[in-house]
Order: sequence, then structure tokens, then C-alpha cells
Amino acid sequence: MYHSLLSFVCPFIYSIIIGIVWSLLFKRKFSVSLAPAYMTHILIILLSGLIFKRLSIGIWGGCVVTAAILAFYMLKCWKTQGASLSEVRKAINHFWHEGGNAFTCFYIFCFFINYNKRFITWDEFSHWGIFLKECIRLDSLYCMSPLWFAHKDYVPAMTLFETLWCKLSFRYAEPDVYRGIQVFMFSMMMPMFERFNFKKLLQLGSVIIALMVPLLFKTNDAFCFYHSIYCDVAVGIVFYWCMFEAYKEYEDLLYAFLALTIGISVLVISKMIAMALAPLVIGYFVVRSLIISGKKINWKKSFLILPVIVVPVALWTWFNAFVTKYIGKMRGIQSYGGMKISSIKEVFWESESSSIPYLKQVRDSFVDAIIHRDILIHGSYTFVIAFIAVAFFAMSIFVKNKNRKRTTALLGMWVLVSGIYYALLIYFLYATAFSEYEATRLASYERYMNSFVIAVLLLLIAVFYNSEIWKNHSKVIYYMLLSLTLLLVFQKGVFDQVMPGNVTRDEEKLKAYTDGAQLIMNTTDENDSIYVVKRGDNGDFLWHQRYYCNPRTIGGGSIGPKVNEGDIWSNDIEVDEFVKSLKAYDYIYFRDLDEAFLEKYSAIFDNPSQLVNGQIYKIKDIDQKVKLCQE
Repeated sequence: MYHSLLSFVCPFIYSIIIGIVWSLLFKRKFSVSLAPAYMTHILIILLSGLIFKRLSIGIWGGCVVTAAILAFYMLKCWKTQGASLSEVRKAINHFWHEGGNAFTCFYIFCFFINYNKRFITWDEFSHWGIFLKECIRLDSLYCMSPLWFAHKDYVPAMTLFETLWCKLSFRYAEPDVYRGIQVFMFSMMMPMFERFNFKKLLQLGSVIIALMVPLLFKTNDAFCFYHSIYCDVAVGIVFYWCMFEAYKEYEDLLYAFLALTIGISVLVISKMIAMALAPLVIGYFVVRSLIISGKKINWKKSFLILPVIVVPVALWTWFNAFVTKYIGKMRGIQSYGGMKISSIKEVFWESESSSIPYLKQVRDSFVDAIIHRDILIHGSYTFVIAFIAVAFFAMSIFVKNKNRKRTTALLGMWVLVSGIYYALLIYFLYATAFSEYEATRLASYERYMNSFVIAVLLLLIAVFYNSEIWKNHSKVIYYMLLSLTLLLVFQKGVFDQVMPGNVTRDEEKLKAYTDGAQLIMNTTDENDSIYVVKRGDNGDFLWHQRYYCNPRTIGGGSIGPKVNEGDIWSNDIEVDEFVKSLKAYDYIYFRDLDEAFLEKYSAIFDNPSQLVNGQIYKIKDIDQKVKLCQE
């Protein structure tokens, strides 16, 4: 109970303070201050990890600096005006009606919907969850971990915020991890509500509409806003935030450059391919600011675009150089090492003579997918992008302000061009960064395409809320949007995302994995290594044990002949190779055996009758035979 209270109160107080401090420093509303404040702290933590190799310096240092700035302002207020009760009330009222109420309501909402929630999906166990565990355990960037796990070269922005959230919660708990990433994403949605007066129920309902939109994006491979720590949805929402900042008109151009520098820096360290999205934001901002807006901009100020380009590229380059020092260049399945500029010609212009033997199959599958495969509700990627582009053009017709009319129409053109560019980027990724097995079946296709779609859809909603169309026709359009969104959400049947874990029975779903992990942890020490034999495993059980039993070393898998024709996971190694593998381990855990395994390997054990399902044994000696003993 005590830890639950801390995990609720401390991150909330931190969020309020850091948002208010940004608001005081830059004279902005709380609704638009929280996201850049969060992102700035992420960058501070990253620099702490790169320079000092300790994340806690950036985490607690950022908190101390934030508190010191707030204390300075309070002292200044006390000296100049006096610390009267009326001033305190004024400050609270000021915060409450500038986005603080929307944030507080969402914060309480996401606290309850994540009660007893547990990680469920594959990648949360194979890498995202282990990333976070290792950051907390080692107090350093997860690429420095001595353990083996998937994708250690991934950029760490989301994990760094989750690490911060867990530190502020004074515990590591999966529900808190979900809360952290959800609050971070909501902070980036708040600027679309900047102009709303939340005393009006109608406008508060518009927040509910926006919060239901991500529910329409649930796919089989975990593109979930409310119940996933996959990076794809967060990358899409950071991308949306950057584009909305590029769209907005600022009297203070210097602040616009600052916000974009911070936002794009976080974007490019949120996912490797996000570096390719940065030119889309910068390109739109340059065209809007220097050409479309009609304002004369001092040529000296135009040079301020350089930090927007240089800082994100420098951070991305620095991090990747840092990673290479610890783990080298990553290769193999789903490695971005294959995405070389030299491959562009081979993939797009000389595809017939390409060295990639399965390129035609990938191309045919991808072309068919972008036209026919379901994205969002029941529309293809091509249909959805075309619809959103047309919606921007249509909206520009009803906008009266000349500059806003131009920038809205420009967004329509941007969606079309960027939509084509993004599709080609993902096709290039399949051609160069995946194994043949995953590339030809377009693994995670919906998740990748929805990253872009959710960004442009949220951008459409944000621009609509920011326009006079909303103000002039609010009631009619509000009820239309609310009815349509509710209809689509109910049709999708996605409410398991916003139900507590005890309702969705998360613990029960994971019992087969947690029982095995409990046995391993009760029998072994943290520094031990365990070889797991589970016939027919598709990687699921092994990855779960690596996550739950961290930092123990877990190896093995489905050892022996294939269990069926479609089995690609079983490793039918020779007897001598199996014995050699066991020499590197302290224990062996027979989770699931069959006749095929026993027939091929039982003779290597000193006492074959010991081999019992569900038992873990210490490897006592490997000489002529493998000697086991049960502890």
C-alpha cells in the first residue's frame, strides 16, 4: 500500500512541478509546457548516460535543478508581492485552467486502468522490458549490459523516460511502466487542447474523443496506446507533436526553434528509422516559415534552423558511436546495419539484378499490402493517407485566415508526399533489414504503417481543434465526431486495453511462465546460468524466463528434431555439440520433453531416469557423461 501511494503521488508532483517551471521560464500554458519539459529531461538523462555512464546523475540532477528554479520563482514572488493566500489561490487557479485539470483527470484514469496490469506481448519480454530492467539495475544505458538480449543497439528515449518514472515511483512495477509511457504520450496530445476552456463540458468531451482515437489502432502485434511499451505508437505521437509544433504560428520564432530542436532530438532517439522522419518535419517548417507564412524573417534568424538539424543528428551519431564501443556493429535479423545508402540503387533502380533473392516477393507483397491490407479501422494505408490529405485540403477551404489557409493546404500536400516517402522507407527496411522469413511475410506491417497513420490523424484532429471551424460549428461537429468515434471503438471491441489487470486476468494468462520463473529463481542465484529444454517452444518461454529471471543467463530452447512441418524454432544440434553447450551452464531445466529428445540425447546423461518434466538440476560434472544433481 505504501509503495502504491508513492508510485501515485511522487510522479504526479514531479510532473506538475516540471510543467509549471517550463511554463514560468517560457511564459506558456501548462498544456503546452509539460511535453517539452519531459523531453528536455530525457535528453539530460541521455547525456548523463553518455558522459558519466550513470543515469541517476541526469535523473536526480534534473529534478534538483527543476525544484531549484521553482524555489527561485517562489522566493522572487515572496519578495516582490508577499506570500499571501490569495496569490497561492491565483497560482493554483492559473494552473488548473491551463491544462492542469485535463492532465490530473488523465493521470488518475491511467493509474486505475493499469491496476495489476502485466506485460503480455512478445517484444515486451524479448527486449523492451529487459532494456528497462537493465537500465535500473546497472544505472546505465542498456547497451552497456553484459547480458545477451535482442536489439541492444536500439535508441533509448522511451526507455529513459520509463526509467525516470520507475525511479520516481521508488519501485519497478509493470503497471507503473505502462503509466509512465501513457502519461508521456498524453503530454504530447495536450497542446491540441490549448485553446479549450475546460469549464465547458463540450470542450472537455473533445479530449475524450482524442483519447479514444488510439483505441482504433489496436493490431495483433501490439500497437496499443494503453497497454504496451512498444515504441511504435510513441514514435508516432512524438512525430505528431513535432509536426504540430512546426504547423503552429509563433510570435517568438526563437521558441519555435527551441521546441523543434528538443522534439526532433527525442524523435530520432526513439527509434532508429525515426532519423528518416526528421527531414519531413524540418522541410515542412522551413517551407511554412520562410515561404508560406508571408512574414519577413530576418536572415540572421533563419540560421537558427541549423541547431534544429545539427543537434538531433549529433545526438543520434554520438549514441550510435557509444553503442558500437560496447557491442560492435549489429547484424542479423531485424538489424538496421543492412540499411545502407548504397543499397538504395539496388532496391529501387536495379531490382531485377539485385543481390537480394527475395526482393520481388517482398515488393509484390508490399504493393498488395498498402492497397488491400487493413490499417486503422478497415481501410488500407493508401486509402487512409489519401483520405487524411483530402480532409486537410477540405479544411483549408473553410478556414478564413489567409496564412492558416495556406499552412493547412500545405499539410494536405505534405501528407501525400510524406505518405509515399514513408511507404518507400518501410519497403526499403523490409528489403534490407529483415531475414527472408520475416521480410516476405511483412512482419509487423500494421504496427509500422500505423506509426505514420496515427501521427497524421492526430495532426488532423489537432489542426481542426485549432481552427475557427471548430469554434463556429462546435456542437454539430462535436456530436458527429463523438458518435462516430464511439461507434468505431465499440465495433473494434478494444476495451480490454482500458480495463484493470484483475479484470483481464493478466496474471492467469502468464501463469505458465511465472511458475517456471519462480522455480528458477528459488533454485538458483542471480549470477547463475540455466539451460532450458522446452520442446516445441517458439521462443516465447525462453524470452519470458530471460525477462523474469534477469540478470540470470538463460539459454537453450527447443532442442532436437522438428516437432512438426512448420517448426522453424527447433535446433536439431548434434549430441557432441549439445554436451559442449551444457559446459557453459550451471543448471539445466527440463521444462518439456518428448520421445524425440530422449531418444537422441538421453544417453549423454549419467542417469537418464532423472530426466523429468518440470525439474531443474545442477550440472555437477561433464566428463564422459553429464552428471546432474537436484538441489
